[in-house]
Amino acid sequence: MIEMDYYDLFPDNRADADTPLRQAQLVMLRMLKIIDYICRKHNLSYWVCSGTLLGAVRHKGFIPWDDDLDICMIREDYEKFTQIAPLEFPKDIMLQTRESDPNYDYLPLPCKIRDLNSLIISEGLENVKYNQGLFIDIFPVDRYHIGGLVQKKEKLLKTYFRFITKCLDAKLGKDRSIKNFIISYFNPLFHFLTESYLHRIKSLIQLNNKALIHNQCLIGHGFDTPWRRYFKYSDIYPLQDILFEDTQVMAPNNIKAYLTELYGESYMTPPPENQRIQKHAVILKPILSDKGKF
Repeated sequence: MIEMDYYDLFPDNRADADTPLRQAQLVMLRMLKIIDYICRKHNLSYWVCSGTLLGAVRHKGFIPWDDDLDICMIREDYEKFTQIAPLEFPKDIMLQTRESDPNYDYLPLPCKIRDLNSLIISEGLENVKYNQGLFIDIFPVDRYHIGGLVQKKEKLLKTYFRFITKCLDAKLGKDRSIKNFIISYFNPLFHFLTESYLHRIKSLIQLNNKALIHNQCLIGHGFDTPWRRYFKYSDIYPLQDILFEDTQVMAPNNIKAYLTELYGESYMTPPPENQRIQKHAVILKPILSDKGKF
């Protein structure tokens, strides 16, 4: 595809919004549309997850105060996508992994899609060297055993990874907590443990995703991510389309089961007003160009 087609198909309309948050949401929405287009073109599956799925169900789009967007991809499609997307993305969007961006050193999350004409900085990340444009998180998803000692081992591995990455993240909030301040002194150790884990887990990821067949496994956030969420295969597949803002995106088969697992049965009830806040941005600049539109 000719690169300019993406600008024609998915115009950048961030400057049409009145607030920085809504401008940022329009940036992420455009990226989501491009990701969806590429996935459907190459027969790759993904689904919107976490607060993005909740927003689609409860608000028909973004949760009004949300400043991020999350999607999941089963491992084999994730690996194909990370190879295909950089060849298809327009020049103002990049795929950010530890392989594609040598400066990207945030180990708990292996992949982001970044907009190159914006800026979002989270607490503790003010001085990092990697690109910090507005982003979509892509979570690789793996297959897990159902029951038995093998499943217990898998859950222990995920619990261990969650522990060391939370310790690794202590430096991000070291000014807020004495506990984080103390743990941050051991950051080199936790960085080494995380790198070591990520290296050793690759063989298990390959083995599980080859050996476990459909309907005889659980689906969960990847071994290389710290989130411990597991779903029945039938709760995810077959995927369905759901409206998000002005576009159709892919979603899990059993949305109710998915959201109940994450947020409880009252997920349709918004939080109190004092909790309706942006969670990621200390600095948010959706427009870096003085041209306004791109």
